[in-house]
Amino acid sequence: MNNDQNKISKKNLIFMIFTIVAVLMTGTFAWLSYRTQDTAMVLTVGDIKGLTVTLKPYQIKGTLAPVSGYSSGKVVDVTAQNKSTTSSDNFRLFYDVETIDSALQDSGFKYTVTKSTDGGTNYIIVKEGNFLNASNGDILEIYQENVLANTTYLYKVYIWIDSSSGNQSNMQNKTFTAELRASVSQSLFTMIKNQAVMDNVKSTYVTNNNGIQFNDISSDTNGKGVYIRNGTENDLYPIYYYRGDVNNNVLFANFCWKIVRTTDTGGVKLIYNGVPSNGQCNNTGTASQLASTSEFNTGNSYSLANFGYMYGTVYERGRDVMTSKTGVYKYAKSFSYENGSYILSDEGAMNFAGSSGWSTNYNQLSNNHYTCFNASGTCTTVRYIYYTTATWAYYITLAGGKSVSNALSEMLTSSSNTTNSIVKTSVDNWYKNNMLNYTDKLEDTPWCNDRRIYSYSGWNATGGSTTSGQTISFRGLQRSGITYAPSLICAINDSFTVSNVTVGNGKLKYPVGLLAMDEAMLAGATYNIENKTHYLYTNNEYFTMTPRNQNNGYSNYVIAVKANGALGTNNTSGVRPMVSLKAGTRFTSGNGTKNIPYIVE
Repeated sequence: MNNDQNKISKKNLIFMIFTIVAVLMTGTFAWLSYRTQDTAMVLTVGDIKGLTVTLKPYQIKGTLAPVSGYSSGKVVDVTAQNKSTTSSDNFRLFYDVETIDSALQDSGFKYTVTKSTDGGTNYIIVKEGNFLNASNGDILEIYQENVLANTTYLYKVYIWIDSSSGNQSNMQNKTFTAELRASVSQSLFTMIKNQAVMDNVKSTYVTNNNGIQFNDISSDTNGKGVYIRNGTENDLYPIYYYRGDVNNNVLFANFCWKIVRTTDTGGVKLIYNGVPSNGQCNNTGTASQLASTSEFNTGNSYSLANFGYMYGTVYERGRDVMTSKTGVYKYAKSFSYENGSYILSDEGAMNFAGSSGWSTNYNQLSNNHYTCFNASGTCTTVRYIYYTTATWAYYITLAGGKSVSNALSEMLTSSSNTTNSIVKTSVDNWYKNNMLNYTDKLEDTPWCNDRRIYSYSGWNATGGSTTSGQTISFRGLQRSGITYAPSLICAINDSFTVSNVTVGNGKLKYPVGLLAMDEAMLAGATYNIENKTHYLYTNNEYFTMTPRNQNNGYSNYVIAVKANGALGTNNTSGVRPMVSLKAGTRFTSGNGTKNIPYIVE
C-alpha cells in the first residue's frame, strides 16, 4: 500500500476509536457510584461522508442504585447528524468492557437506548439489553442505525439497575468499568473509491503517458494500487479495480477473501482465499482454494459444449481413420433436406476415394465440410468435418435437417444453459454448505462465461480451414493474447445470474461464480508471462470462467491463472469461488493487510 493509502487507513481508524468514557466505580456502602464531569463537553467520535456522531457528557463516574425504570438511570445523549444531501450512512454504539464484576453479569443490570420522535421532546425505546453475558474485554454492541441523508437523529442511552429483576443484593459495592463508543463505519465501495486513479493516464505507479499497458504484467511502473476503469468514470458507479501487490484482504462469512473490483451497481466482488487463522489471511497454494481440483467439465470433453459453465445439447466428436476407407465419398459445402434425408449439393463438391485420395486431398476440402461418407451424397444423418490430418477426419453428426450453425447455437448460445458443468457443481455445493446464511448480504451480479467466437476456423461452413490446429477460438483468446484489451462486457446468454434477467440469463441457483480472465488481466496477470507479485498469484493454478480455444479437434482449453501467476490454459485446475457484496456494505475495522483484513460483519 502506498503512503497515501496508509494515511487514509489511519485516518479512518482514528475516527473509529475516539470514544467517550462511561466509568461506574464503587462507593464505600453504595451500589455503584457516579459523578458527572465536564457535562458541557461534546465529543465528536466520527465524521465520514458527512455523518457526525457526538456524545454528551463524555465521562460519567458515580454510583447506581436500583430504580423502577430506565429514565431514573444515568444517561448519555447521542446525536447522529448526516450532513450529506445524497447518501445515507451507518453508525453503531457499543460498550468496550474493561472490567465487570461477576455479580454484575446479571439480567437486572441493564442498558436502554431511546430515540426522539420529534426533535428532542419525546423519546421511544428502540433497544434494551443487559450485561448478563458481558465479560472482561468484551465488545458489547448495543445499537446501530442507518442515518438518512440530510437528517439528524437524537438518542438517550441509559445505564441502570432494575429494582424488579435480578439479584440486586449481590450487586452492592461491585465495579464496572467500560467505555461507551460510537463508530462510523465506511462502505467498502467508498474506501476503494477514495484510493482510485484513472488507468489510462500516467500516475504514481504508471510511467506510460497512456496509462496501464495490459500486454505487460503489473509492476511499480505498470500499475499497483486501485484504478478507475477507463470508460466508466462518468457512470453512476464507476468500475474500480485492484492491480498488483496491494492490501485488499477481507474477512467475511468466516472466510478470507480478496477484493477484485466493484460492479456497475456499487457492489464489491470478492475472490475466495481460504480459512482465516487467528483472524489473519495469509493463505497461499491449495489453502487459498477449495479442497480439491476440478475438471471444468467431463464426459463431453471433445464437445464444444464443454466450454459452458452450464451447457446444453452435446454433439460428441466423431473420428475416423480415412486412410482405411476404400470407397469414393462426396464432400460438399451445403445441403438440402427433404423427406428426412440430407442431399448434398453438387456445386463445388469434391469426390475422391479413401486411402490415397484422402491423403492427397484432405487439405483441399476448403469449405466442403459436409459428407455422408458415400458417393451419392444422400443420407439420413450427415457428418460435418471440422478438422483433418493426413490420416484422420474429426466431425460431428447432424440429424433432422440441422446445420453446423444449429449445432454451434445449441452448444454455445441459445439453449446452452441447461446442465451444470463439473466446476459449477463444485462451486454450488460449497456455497450451499457454507454461504446460505449470508445470501442476503450478496448482490445478484453477472458472472461472465464469454463463449462468443473470435475465429471459427474449421467450424466455418463457408470456408474455414480444416487443417488449422486451432479449430475454434473465443474472444478470451483475442483479448488475452492478441489485442491485450480486457473488457467487462458480456453477452446476456453468457452472463450468469440468479434472477436478474435484465443483465443476465437467470440460470444460477446461488449468487456465486468464478473469476473472469479479464478481471485477472486487470489485476496484473498476462498470458504466458510469469508474475508473482500481483494479488491473484497463489503459487497454485486455478480456473477462470473464460474459454480460450479448441486445439487439434479435441483439446478444449479454459483460461486459468497458472502457478507462476501468468495466464495459461488447462482442463483441470483449482477452484476459487467469487461473490459480490451488496452496494453499501460496510467494514467495521481493518486496513486490508493479510494480518489485519477489512472486517465485514
